[in-house]
Amino acid sequence: MLDIALFRDEPDTIKASERRRGKDPSRVDTVRELDQQWRETRHQLDGLRHEKNTITDTIRAKKQAGEDATEAIAQVAELNSTIENLEEKEATLRSERNDLRYEIGNLVHESVPEGTDENDNIPVKHWEPKDGKKDEAVLGAEILERNNLIESEKAVEVAGERAYYLKGDIVRLAWALQQFAMDLLVERGYMPVQPPYYLNDTPMEAAAELDDFREQLYKLERNDRYLIATAEQPLAALQYDEIIEADDLPLKYAGFSTNFRREAGKHGTQTRGLWRVHQFEKIEQFIFADPADSWEIHAELLENAEDVMQALELPYRVVNVCTGDLGDTAAKKFDIEVWRPPLQEYGEVVSCSNCTSYQGRKLNARIRRPGEENETVHTLNATALVPQRIITAIIENNQTIDGIILPVPLHEYFGKEVIEIQSSD
Repeated sequence: MLDIALFRDEPDTIKASERRRGKDPSRVDTVRELDQQWRETRHQLDGLRHEKNTITDTIRAKKQAGEDATEAIAQVAELNSTIENLEEKEATLRSERNDLRYEIGNLVHESVPEGTDENDNIPVKHWEPKDGKKDEAVLGAEILERNNLIESEKAVEVAGERAYYLKGDIVRLAWALQQFAMDLLVERGYMPVQPPYYLNDTPMEAAAELDDFREQLYKLERNDRYLIATAEQPLAALQYDEIIEADDLPLKYAGFSTNFRREAGKHGTQTRGLWRVHQFEKIEQFIFADPADSWEIHAELLENAEDVMQALELPYRVVNVCTGDLGDTAAKKFDIEVWRPPLQEYGEVVSCSNCTSYQGRKLNARIRRPGEENETVHTLNATALVPQRIITAIIENNQTIDGIILPVPLHEYFGKEVIEIQSSD
């Protein structure tokens, strides 16, 4: 969430950002009103508590002097009742103010394009391997099914829609992709982490997007926990309510996790194959950064993700995500979209976000500098690789009469260069 000081001192800055997001800027005024009521209530409480302490000292003195303290004791009892009511009011106002702060997005960076949805994202870079983009191919889902590399019907029967069993060489390909991406990041100084696949309510609320609670997260009702939708969430929670020494920054993590998403609102959209599923693996980059370095690190994360795509020789484009597709947490986001020949379109495989201090403030993750006040840390995240989508992309871009040609960096992990397939009925 945004710093409350920003609401007090620069409300117009927040309103301008909310307008760019297509949101109601009047909510900023509501936050300010609630904040003012909260501050006034706190001021009243401070005054009453001081008065109570003074009277309590008087009672103590009277008793020590053997004097009657009945009237003073009655005054304290009355004050206690008033203080209790005001404490309840103060807590309610604070909760209402912060809940609304949570619904107001991060300040949009000036370079983010205006737009309503993903159709308004602006391509800023294209990359193709030497062979160029292929224009004809069979859908990855069809090849997987035809070659007994995925079992969907039984999976749906026993586990529900969009479930799947991976089989044979595709399992090994998924492992090879994960190891390749993790090794690349470890060589660049990222610490590998396998986090918990579920979080308690409070840290998840701090780490996740508000819309994820509404649309994406699976809740374990009995335990009041949530299954993670991305390793970003438990990696962010790794510094939940923590103070980080400035000299230890940046903290660079390469997280591996299985993830779970409801994909609400996506019914009927690419339900076959592996492109849009409820369960998937991901190698995720996550960094806690000094605010002075966060934009440079944002560029680093994107470079890492592009290097993965180029090593795998997959044609792609980078898009600057528009205001309407940005999400509340990010100040700026790039997506990488891979070319899908059977559909003659690009599909998103990487999101790369700078969340500045917005997520760090919710996490209460702070930087300690000698002789200075603690400062909120900046957080950044980017996909390195999602095996399920990259498998689909490899199949759709690397089909030949001899089979699926595997990218060179995967040969040492997989043990062979081609996955033999039956390309047609």
